[in-house]
Amino acid sequence: MALKHQLKATEQLLFDDILEGLPRQRKWVETVLSRLKGVTTIPQHPKVLEIGAAAGGNLVALTELGCQCEGIEPWEEARLNAIKLSGHLGIPLNIVDGTAEAIPCGADSFDIVCAFAVMEHVLDIERAVGEIYRVLKPGGVFWFSSASSMCPFQNEIRGFPLFGWYPDSLKYKIMYWAKEAKPHLIGYTETPAIHWFTPRKTRILLQRHGFKTMYDRWDLRREAEGGRGYDLALRLIRSTKFSKTLADILVPGCSYTAIK
Repeated sequence: MALKHQLKATEQLLFDDILEGLPRQRKWVETVLSRLKGVTTIPQHPKVLEIGAAAGGNLVALTELGCQCEGIEPWEEARLNAIKLSGHLGIPLNIVDGTAEAIPCGADSFDIVCAFAVMEHVLDIERAVGEIYRVLKPGGVFWFSSASSMCPFQNEIRGFPLFGWYPDSLKYKIMYWAKEAKPHLIGYTETPAIHWFTPRKTRILLQRHGFKTMYDRWDLRREAEGGRGYDLALRLIRSTKFSKTLADILVPGCSYTAIK
């Protein structure tokens, strides 16, 4: 649901924009799946649920990688585009109406639950995480990318310098003001970003709902993803709590993985 370069919310992208973004999505999804395999055992053909699947671009990539995929998406326009995308590519896409707070699936159903820039937009974060824990199999993996309170730079709203550092209460007020008064600032989304994450806040949230192990984005990245400079920088970031914090301040966004 985050803003893209088109300055439109993900669920509102036009079909041509969806097709244009597929190569980028394929590359990113492959990277994420590879990172998950680096921290836990993933079945050969994992059953995957995507929260906020939009038109299904990520599920296309996951299906091509051998995953058994389902998605939930509350916006009808996005689900209609998913049907069109499925026909265009000849790849089945099972995306149903649903939200993170009320996942229409049974308990212990999925090996992986993923949310690409969605968790900041859910209305009830506590209920959403509880639902995700419920539908994961024992040993299952929850991965999400989201908006960070650590970095001053972000892609959720235009025109507010250093917005990432604003107090959460102020962010909340500004987002709902923009929704009503200046929707172009937030990509015309009906669900602006109201949750902003830090490692400590995320760890407490996940533990409260039963998750025992958490990895941040620096834990997940693999040395082989880049050259020698990338490898050295990653080792330096991981070396101390201070260096991780500094990296979180300098690099926008965040992502976390939790194991049930």
